[in-house]
Amino acid sequence: MVSQSEIEQLKLEADTIMTRYQKVEQTLERARNEEGKHWETGEIEMTLETPHGEEIDVMLDLHVNPAENAQTRYDQVAELEAERERRQQIADQLDPLPTDPVAYLICYHLDAVEGNYPKSIAGHLDAERNQIRTLCKEMEESGLLERVESGTVKQRRVKAKLADEVRQHHTYYRLSRKGDHLLRFLSEWEGKVNVLRHLPNGRTIVQRLAHTGPDSPRAIAAEWGTEFEYVRHLCRVLRRVGLVAQCDSGPVDGEGRSADRMYYMATETGDDVLEAVEDGQLDSH
Repeated sequence: MVSQSEIEQLKLEADTIMTRYQKVEQTLERARNEEGKHWETGEIEMTLETPHGEEIDVMLDLHVNPAENAQTRYDQVAELEAERERRQQIADQLDPLPTDPVAYLICYHLDAVEGNYPKSIAGHLDAERNQIRTLCKEMEESGLLERVESGTVKQRRVKAKLADEVRQHHTYYRLSRKGDHLLRFLSEWEGKVNVLRHLPNGRTIVQRLAHTGPDSPRAIAAEWGTEFEYVRHLCRVLRRVGLVAQCDSGPVDGEGRSADRMYYMATETGDDVLEAVEDGQLDSH
């Protein structure tokens, strides 16, 4: 991705060419009447003083006038700024979402059951109740979730799988329209790329599985010295996004698969997204 400093450099070159128009025109005219290597490339380099009094080197196209040389740079600036803005808008779509894998799982869960309360969500996701309550409140404040008051639960057809009945004394949450849009975004190429930028250790997990083959959250957690539940939730999110998949066999290291371990491997999409992130790309192939 082009940096802001590179964009500013193009602007400076364009402004300098225009403020030193006559000198540039004379240099181009002289070069067109002389023999030299510049005819092989169609370009000539010259040193100019910027409007700020500093010297910079600029490469000029022999075949066009100073204004066109400057305009080429202005056009590049416009394109690059538009692309930076587009990328920022895409990245901003994940800003309302906490950088906690459980927050992702809450969204997917509420999308599946249409609504639920924190205690029940915690049971479904094998997560701490207090963690779920905190995340639900944060996502309500950021606009991803809506609170459904207990007195309107049945009328709004809020339902939770595995629940015997709707418990009206609980505070229920459901996805807002903004939350729906976020999940649709996660199903798109740009969303998958930005998950690896947004979710701490997400990229590291996919890299590990892509380079070393199938592994389990328990083994990864032990090697990292971190909590097993965190790594397990992280792998579940990456699976929902489509970057990793569950598999039937563990690492090829002579050890059999443990019955209490779930193994994951990078998907083809995960490999492609990882490559795009490492190359600084965003668009699909």
